[in-house]
Amino acid sequence: MGRFTKLEFDSTPEPDRPGRPQDIGPDILFLQAEREYRDGNFEQALRYYSRALECDKLMVEAWRRQVVILIELAEFSEAALWADKASELFPNDPDLLAGKGCALCRLGDVKQALKIVDRAIRLPGSSPYPWISRGEVLLATKEGRYDYCFSKAVTMAPTSWNVLAQVGRVYQYYGIYSKAIEYFKRSMGCDASVLFIYLETARCQKALGLLSHARAALQQLLRVNPKHFEARRELESLSSGTGRISGFFRRLFGR
Repeated sequence: MGRFTKLEFDSTPEPDRPGRPQDIGPDILFLQAEREYRDGNFEQALRYYSRALECDKLMVEAWRRQVVILIELAEFSEAALWADKASELFPNDPDLLAGKGCALCRLGDVKQALKIVDRAIRLPGSSPYPWISRGEVLLATKEGRYDYCFSKAVTMAPTSWNVLAQVGRVYQYYGIYSKAIEYFKRSMGCDASVLFIYLETARCQKALGLLSHARAALQQLLRVNPKHFEARRELESLSSGTGRISGFFRRLFGR
């Protein structure tokens, strides 16, 4: 519950805040959160989404993004709690339900997760995200037809880098790195400026032992943002040889 309580609305100033969020405005804070999300700075994105909600608690997209970011940070229990909290304001929101379903799936409660995502899909105004979540639950249970769900999501928003990247992230989470790379490349085709796609592509390539490809992806990212901490750390691990060892064992054991 540590992170969850920090996301509660309060008036305690943060040391690194240049000003109070109400002095900046929720829309600007949300846009800054989106920039951090695109760069793969998920902790910082979480802070900005939270600050936007301090200004305007009815900004539903910020609630949805909070859940997605908590899942990215592997805070699955808190993602489910945050989805419930948001649902008090936005009952029957398909994306919030889908986020909770994804969180429960990763917590191992696949039966309840499937009920929730199936409900989300049936609701009016359903977006691609419930289909991505349903695909994940089916992938986790090895029941098949998960690829249909992912294809359905992409069909609903064929030019969305985020939809393609989210599908890629699901494959990456379950260790299906070649499929993850395929979706990441399609995502880059929609928007080549999203840095975290390059980072996660490199991580998948590293896991498969494709070290020269991983190095090229990281170098491309660092040309845009030379100070990107995660990219620099990954590149250093490749240079030190730890990436080569990791890739060898992943290939050896079929991951």
